[in-house]
Amino acid sequence: MKMRRGGLRRLAALGVGLFLAAAWSPAAEPTPLPLTAGVMFDHMSRTVVWEGETEASRVGVNCVSLRAGFDLGRGVTLGLSAGLALSDFDALAFLDLPISLELGSSVLKGVALGAEIEAVLLDLGDFEIGAAGRFVSSFGLARTWTLEDFAVPGRAKGRTNWMEASAGPRLAYHLSGGFVPYLEVAARWFRVDVRMKETLEDLQDAEKKRINGDFSFSASLGGDIRLSDRFTVRAKAGIVPHAGGAGVSASLGLLFAF
Repeated sequence: MKMRRGGLRRLAALGVGLFLAAAWSPAAEPTPLPLTAGVMFDHMSRTVVWEGETEASRVGVNCVSLRAGFDLGRGVTLGLSAGLALSDFDALAFLDLPISLELGSSVLKGVALGAEIEAVLLDLGDFEIGAAGRFVSSFGLARTWTLEDFAVPGRAKGRTNWMEASAGPRLAYHLSGGFVPYLEVAARWFRVDVRMKETLEDLQDAEKKRINGDFSFSASLGGDIRLSDRFTVRAKAGIVPHAGGAGVSASLGLLFAF
């Protein structure tokens, strides 16, 4: 379903509230790792309904990024990331152009920038109750296709921009051997637009497909595996329910502590 403006404000307020609560939380300090850096792979697929349409379709994103993490103290860590996003759209058609086009299996590239915050709100020994929030935005790079089998030269140019915000609680358990599994529930807000411009000699037109704000929830299982004092493997997989079919999210990365 689409998220109204009030819903977006509530999600933003939730993220700010989680950060403020963490900043003033009296939770015990974990072993500090002032700086981490590494590489992450993220996958996301969502079932969506484009504006003006009734049938559900799928949006898929794969992202490879470099990540830097900063320990802010008092159980709060900040992560920043930058990388390349590859987006694909299931049977997305542009019917208002001079020549109708369908993206099919075509992939659109973008530069993805992200920020995330994780906080320990309550330390119960082996258990931790915390919160996590994340914002990622992809700025599209144009892709051009040549229109073939026409008497005159033609081309189409497409690009996509999208952003996602999520926030929610996390329950973690510290096992022996440096393994920390956790359960995370999050509210998620997603916005995307795909723009296509077509030129066929003197004919020229453009069309945009968009989703102004899709609101959903997700449940994920994840874990950090400490391989050594310096290296940690981070993994997470979850499900994003939707009336037209569930989506999934997954991430895998290797982090190095300085």
